[in-house]
Amino acid sequence: MVVLVGLATLFLLLRPGPSQTGAPRVMSIDLAVEDGAMTPEEIEVREGDRVELRVTSDEQMEVHLHGYDIEQEVTPGEPATLSFEADLTGRFEIEDHESEEVLGVLIVQPR
Repeated sequence: MVVLVGLATLFLLLRPGPSQTGAPRVMSIDLAVEDGAMTPEEIEVREGDRVELRVTSDEQMEVHLHGYDIEQEVTPGEPATLSFEADLTGRFEIEDHESEEVLGVLIVQPR
């Protein structure tokens, strides 16, 4: 019995800790919209991440993130921020809500 307790104690002391790759992150991502094209075109985060998309544009627009249903007005030369927790997994379009043109894609990978 003492041997079992000793082995259990060793296991608990020597086991690896939680992986940092699975821990939620704060993701601050700069997006630039010029001539109707977004750079980068594709953004990838993990489920549970806290995401801040900082958008600048060369023209007035309303950016809409589908799935999360977040909209934000963007004025030329002034960054606008979309903040959210990535609690939905999948592929979500980012569009100019006024013209309905798809600018890019947000991909949220499951944990």
